[in-house]
Amino acid sequence: MAVRGYLGRYGPDIGLLTGEAGALVVRPGPAATDPSYLAFSPAGFLYAAIESDKGGAVGAYAIDGDGLRPLGQRPTGGAGTCHVSVHPAGFVLSADYRSGTIAVHPIEADGSLGDRTDLVHHEGGGPDPDRQDSSHAHMVVTEPSGDYVLAVDLGTDTAYRYRLSDGRLRAVAQARVPAGAGPRHVAFHPAGRFGYIANELDSSVSVLDLASFTVGATVRTQPSDDPRPSAPSAIRVAADGRFCYVANRGPDTVAVLAISADGADLRLAATVPSGGEHPRDLVLAGGYMYVANQHSNTVTTFRTDTETGRPEPFGASLRTARPSCLLFPPAS
Repeated sequence: MAVRGYLGRYGPDIGLLTGEAGALVVRPGPAATDPSYLAFSPAGFLYAAIESDKGGAVGAYAIDGDGLRPLGQRPTGGAGTCHVSVHPAGFVLSADYRSGTIAVHPIEADGSLGDRTDLVHHEGGGPDPDRQDSSHAHMVVTEPSGDYVLAVDLGTDTAYRYRLSDGRLRAVAQARVPAGAGPRHVAFHPAGRFGYIANELDSSVSVLDLASFTVGATVRTQPSDDPRPSAPSAIRVAADGRFCYVANRGPDTVAVLAISADGADLRLAATVPSGGEHPRDLVLAGGYMYVANQHSNTVTTFRTDTETGRPEPFGASLRTARPSCLLFPPAS
């Protein structure tokens, strides 16, 4: 069977996913130590965040038929590489959690990475002494307009806006979420006006207005009467812009947030079991939702109701060691 997608997992390789929704199969791919996050480039290459506290790195791979061909790794200059993305100008951006840094690497003609062209260090901390003693960059992506780069930092409670020019990140603006919220990941409304920041430390989502670069409403991802500790991880927005989904580690649920017609407001509509323990990532692809449950070593499949947005379990779970990231081709 042809490769359907790719699986980052804490261990020795990148998993290759085949099969149909609800009946996925995984086989080993190329060797990679703790590939915690993955990203595609439009030219047909794949990049992986190689997570290490001693020295972070980004790995490059050519997509060859039903497999991946390694193209080498480049050090980020930081530690704890936890996220990677591709900028349309031909650069790979990566975030290092431990060192609180953002790195930039140029993509060469063969898909490999050139020497790092920039390394930005965030300064500061937050009110949580255990998790916000210093900066902890957690995600870096290109905004929908393509004009800016957006990075969120769990340690400083800040979203940073940059402009990428000649391989260098130039600071443009900052926006702060509520103190102690701990921003982890961000997803964008398809209309491009708003972003939604998943806050790991207070189990909430903050609305980011990209036009003014200010933070608006913040809503919880857990019901007010649910006392269980919750640490959101991944956040995704449905293609029609009606619902936002957040994986809640701790209660092991997926929160369904209804999005207002203009995209400016969110409302918690439901929470449903993630089908496993410690949901680290979730993706929407081909009309289905897939959830990577890291601690139960499973990937679960859901079909979402188009009217209510509620995910319903579909098919069998995939057993696989310590899944951390799911990646499917844009057309899947």
